[in-house]
This record gives sequence, C-alpha cells and structure tokens, in this order.
Amino acid sequence: MSHCLPPPDDSLSIEALDKLNIAALVYRCDEHITLEGANHSARRLLSHFAPLEGGEEPWQWCSGQESGHPARYWCCGDEASDREQTPRVRWLRFNEGGRRMALALTGCRLDGDGTSNRVMMVLQDCTRQIIQHEELKRSQECISSIINATPMGICVLTEDGRFEMVNPAYCRFHGYEEHELVGRPFSMVVPYSSHQYLRRQHQGALGSRHGHVQQFGECELVSRSGERHTVIVESVRIEGEDGRPRDVIFLVDISERKKLEMALEEKNVRLEYLATHDELTGIRNRRFGVSSLEAALEQAERQGLDISVALLDIDHFKRVNDDHGHTVGDRVLQQFAEVLSRQLRVSDILVRWGGEEFLLILPGIDMDGARQALERLRHSLSLEYLSPRGLQVTFSAGIINARGMNSNALLESVDQKLYQAKGRGRDRIVF
Repeated sequence: MSHCLPPPDDSLSIEALDKLNIAALVYRCDEHITLEGANHSARRLLSHFAPLEGGEEPWQWCSGQESGHPARYWCCGDEASDREQTPRVRWLRFNEGGRRMALALTGCRLDGDGTSNRVMMVLQDCTRQIIQHEELKRSQECISSIINATPMGICVLTEDGRFEMVNPAYCRFHGYEEHELVGRPFSMVVPYSSHQYLRRQHQGALGSRHGHVQQFGECELVSRSGERHTVIVESVRIEGEDGRPRDVIFLVDISERKKLEMALEEKNVRLEYLATHDELTGIRNRRFGVSSLEAALEQAERQGLDISVALLDIDHFKRVNDDHGHTVGDRVLQQFAEVLSRQLRVSDILVRWGGEEFLLILPGIDMDGARQALERLRHSLSLEYLSPRGLQVTFSAGIINARGMNSNALLESVDQKLYQAKGRGRDRIVF
C-alpha cells in the first residue's frame, strides 16, 4: 500500500513525516532535477545515513517502461490531477556496490518559488514483492512454455464442460485451432455415441477431491481430418482462480507404441507358427510332429484306443526336381499336402517329416481302417494334376498299429514298412 500524501504545502516539513514512518524526498525541478532534502525515514530506507542534500543523488534511476527521473512525472501537469495519488514503481541502483532497490513512489508538486517547481516523493520498499512477482511471472512463463512444447495433449475444462485452455498438442490430436476450441463444449471433439459416457466421466471427475487422478483408459481418437491416434486419457481435478473446479485432461499419444506392439505380436505369432509348422506346406513340422505323436500315443494308451501311424513318401520325387526344377518341386509338395489334408479328419495329424516324406497319425483307427484311409488318399491323388505342369504323382506308404508302442520303436517300425513298399515297386501300401 502506498502512503497517502498530505495536502501540498510549502510549509510542510518532510521531517514531520518521520512521526508516521513515511520516507520522503524533495526535489527541485528546474532545467535539471536536484535533490533538495530527505527525511530520516528515507535515509534509513535507503541505508544512507549521511545527509543526502546537495543535489547529486548517490543512485541512478533505472530505465524500464518509463525512463527519465520520476520527479518529472509529478512536476508536470495540473496540480489537481490524479497524478498526485498514482503509485509508480521504479528501480534505483546505488552508485556504490551496484545494489538495486524497487520503490513504490507517490508524489505531489509543492508550491514553487515562482521560478522553479518542487516535488515531494514518498518512498516504499517493494523490492521483495517485485522480485516475487517477477519470479512468479517467469515461473508461469516457463510452465506455459513447457505445456505448449510437450507432446502430451492438455486441456482445461470448466465445470460445465467447456474448453478453457488447450495446448498445441491437444489441438493437433483433434485437428482444430486454439480459437476454434476455447469456449466451446468438449463434446465437439468426441463421437456422438460417446457423449453420455464422457459427460458422466467428466461429472465424476468434478465430483472427486482436488488432486484426484482419474483414468479414462485407452481409446482411439479420430481427428477432424480422419487421422487416428491411440491415446491414454487421464484427468485431475483442480481449483481455478475463481474458486470453481476445473477438470484438466491429459492425452498421451501411444499410437507408435501400439504399432510396435502389433508388429511384435504379429512377429511372435509368426515365430510361433514357424516353430510348429512347415513353412513350405503349412502343415506341422517334424519337431512339432514328434511331440504330437507322443501326446497321441499317451492319450490312446490312457483311453484304451487304437492308433495307427503311416509314413508316406512321394514316388520318384527326385525326377520332378531334376526334370522341372525345384520351384515346380516345391509346388508339387504344397499341393500334395493340400490334397491329403482335404481328405483327413480334424483329429488326424499330417506332418512333413522331411523332404518328400510325410508322417500321418490316425487316432482311434485300427489297421484295417488305416489301410482304407490311405487307399482313399491314393485314389484322390490319382485324380489331381499338380503344379502348372500338370504332373501326377503317387506315393508309397508303410502303416503300423502303434497302440502300446513308444515313439522311437514306432518310427523305426513304420520306416521299415515304407522301405518294404518301395522295394516292392512303389505306389503301394505295406502293413
């Protein structure tokens, strides 16, 4: 608060203001401004106990928004103007040591002697308040810069759900300019189908205690231009300068993270597929086939069921590669697996055992049923023309009833049966 000045009176002694602990300076304003007097309160305030009279001031008035000596302000104009009680803040720097002080100044013009004007200025130290104000201003500017620079979308909603503040990232998410959002209801940036849900969430946030963080979770935003962003939405309740509640919304863009997660998930699915399937034919590979065989044998033993296993080999497959190339050979393998797979039950397991060899596991099938199943496969294959070259192929196979056998003995036995089928001229089944 600035001191109120007594009526300007040439008979007024500034020392009389000491009784009120009012610091005062008197200046003579001619062509040059000279210091004419200072009371004890002013000397104490300015920490200058030596007499200040003598014309030269032991400080300099720092220029800022207002330059020149502050006494000029009250020296000019109508004595009855509002200038008399208008406080002004000026910095002064002491000549010795460079110490600075901010002063709130209130002045008035005294009666002159006809040739010059005299001004009395009342001083109040406001250095601490000014520094605190400037620090607060810098802090607010810093916070504002951080909010504007952050990639996190931030907005402030009033209690009736209108935008009070939006940062650039929030505007980018939705494809609007700041002036298009401020003062408008937040429902304009969300789909109509979500209006009721978000209103309930907003009211819930406003009904919570101050500082309470509420998570809306993960959602997808569609901007004005149709661009999609996956974001995590959180809000916190604060109290505004007017004492009314505000809802601060934070949007964290996780679009890139979601893309990486999806790519990683696809890669994991692909790796899992390659770990269990033959890449060329798409049926189970040998590694997974062994574990499938052991599981099927264990289940058959546990349930007391038959189980048959066959080992198939495409006849003269080497000729296909030699005569038509490996690309045609690969296509023959793929179509061979497709033809067989179409004829099998869901419970049957077809495995690419290696090269042109295939292992067939038939749970719940005895030897007679297994032989009939393979004959149907031979018949179906005889009706197919494989690869763009229209090739026809046959296979040789060995079958055994695997009930009660372990996998090693089984595989050795069925391999011998296949060897016998080949030795008897191929295109046949041995059991």
